[in-house]
Amino acid sequence: MAYPHLFQPFAIRGMTVKNRIVMAPMESHLGNADGSVSRELIAYYRERALGGTGLIIVEYTCVDGRDGFSSMAPQLRLDTPFYRTGHGNLAAAIKSGGARACVQLSHAGRQSREAVLGRQPVSSSAVPLQSFYLNAVPRALEEAEILRIVASYASAAALAVQAGYDAVMLHGAHGYLLQQFLSPLVNQRDDGWGGDSERRMRFPLEVIKAVRAAIGERPLLYRMSVSDFLEGGLTLEDSERIAPYLCEAGVDAIDISCGSLDRVDVIVEPMSVDEGWRLPMARRIREATGKPVLCAGVIRTPELAEMAVAAGDTDMISLGRALLADPLWANKARAGRPDDIRPCTSCNWCIMETGSNRGVSCAENPRCGHETDPPIDAFGAGRRAAVVGGGPGGMAAALLLDQAGFAVTLFEKRETLGGNLITSATPPGKEKLFWYHRFLLRRMAASGVDVRCGTTADAATILAIDPDAIVLASGSRPAPLMLESAGKLPVHPASAALLGDIALPPSTAECPIVIYGGGETGTETAQHLAVQGHQILLASRSDSRFLARNAEPLYRMHLLASLKAEPAIRIADRITLSGIEDDHVRLVGFDGVERAQPAAALLLAHGLVPDTRLSEALAGAGVPVMAIGDAMKVARIGEAVRDAYRTVQDLRRMVVEREAIAC
Repeated sequence: MAYPHLFQPFAIRGMTVKNRIVMAPMESHLGNADGSVSRELIAYYRERALGGTGLIIVEYTCVDGRDGFSSMAPQLRLDTPFYRTGHGNLAAAIKSGGARACVQLSHAGRQSREAVLGRQPVSSSAVPLQSFYLNAVPRALEEAEILRIVASYASAAALAVQAGYDAVMLHGAHGYLLQQFLSPLVNQRDDGWGGDSERRMRFPLEVIKAVRAAIGERPLLYRMSVSDFLEGGLTLEDSERIAPYLCEAGVDAIDISCGSLDRVDVIVEPMSVDEGWRLPMARRIREATGKPVLCAGVIRTPELAEMAVAAGDTDMISLGRALLADPLWANKARAGRPDDIRPCTSCNWCIMETGSNRGVSCAENPRCGHETDPPIDAFGAGRRAAVVGGGPGGMAAALLLDQAGFAVTLFEKRETLGGNLITSATPPGKEKLFWYHRFLLRRMAASGVDVRCGTTADAATILAIDPDAIVLASGSRPAPLMLESAGKLPVHPASAALLGDIALPPSTAECPIVIYGGGETGTETAQHLAVQGHQILLASRSDSRFLARNAEPLYRMHLLASLKAEPAIRIADRITLSGIEDDHVRLVGFDGVERAQPAAALLLAHGLVPDTRLSEALAGAGVPVMAIGDAMKVARIGEAVRDAYRTVQDLRRMVVEREAIAC
């Protein structure tokens, strides 16, 4: 068997799990508006159970609707018997898929909004929360309210048992109420519930004891932020001392995590963070408690998971975003097919979507969050399809059309496939995107798609294959830019530098590479070229506070810190490029004063617009012509892949479901 340690059964307090693979609890926003379990939610979890996961932990579930909710989107709840039936259906679906079912119980405390609760959020103390995700000013809980919330945890746990869950988890991580009582930064009480370390532990210990009494001999798990990475906050050393008390009170296993809303970047790490970075922490908590531990933290491959279990770093591997990307992760690993696992790149597309109060989704797996969609069957058998563009959207469209039975021809003007996926993966810290690039190339090689690289497809070229459907993933082009230009200064799109299509001349601080445009492409190109030894002047029309404004927030935080720390990059904000003369560019400042800036080369990153020329040329083709990705609207990889999926599903409806009703 491949990965024997990873696929060895494991028992927690009498509950035997068939392997060491756990689906970590993650908010999905797929529940009904009233907090009950939906059909979509059941399908989402069941697909991951059928994929071979051993233990599935259902996302954070509110124990008290009076003051326990955390977000504006639908959050599951289990605070009255009304919700028990839905959870029973969910637990049954998970177990019928071959996995054990656990539910995570949660109270948000101050990590909520008055608009959600209809009243002021509560916490251990009236310490404000300031995060770019949420700002809140809570009030301190009264003792009677604390005891009521303890009872709410116990009541929810009893309902979980009645619903058929095999185990219960307490959410004591990520800045939720249990952690708010443990934290010396948040808990500033001086009574029986705070004032020193022992009294700060009282609330979680009382909750554990009450839940233990409610669930009997079922396993009780506790998710713990073993460090909040805040000055004066909880440290790993604190957690080594606290965790044994939690276990003595009734906890059977600790799920290792980090952070709070003050430090979301250590909860859902950006792609620059190393794989398995939490494993040393897990080993220390395991040694401190003598109890089993579960560990997440950028564990993406079966090889790393196997090594971690074999080495004794952790007993079980928690997969979060990795199971969004590929629900079949466990089955593929067990079959010895690790290269067939769709890799999570930590791009945090999923976090951007749920953070915007939309349902969970994945940039690489467009079915994620849409598990009730009909499968893509061979509805296109006997038909031909043309795809123009070999970027992530084009490759996804070609593969899905091939799956649907079409004879697919993909045209790509470059000599290699990848497009914007390569430009996105090239900057420092984004190398994980090459995992996805290589995955798509393997899938393309194994498919029946006729790939024609080095071919610039015009309308005549496309129509020559007599297609029944045309998908345009031909991308974007630079936005119009009116410049007075004279001289021999090299001028290129910034993306050409990331693609490796150009050779840039030497640069100096006095005569730098000038990059015009402070968006994600401009800032990443600056970072990339600085690492190569170039001197850079990054000229942005906006204030420097808005550099890379559309980038994923956690990645942007790290990107901006890197830019500011790089001495080879000089930033000139509120600057407009007005012209090019000889060996310099003309820049106009916010004050209206124009100055000449010597430059070794000029790279343009001032913006993109959809390239609609081919779409316009094919307007009268007489077959469906569908633009996706940047050819329709300049956006991100996730939108392009999602567009590809929706396009193929739309084609299916056009071919198979021509009319909804017959009367």
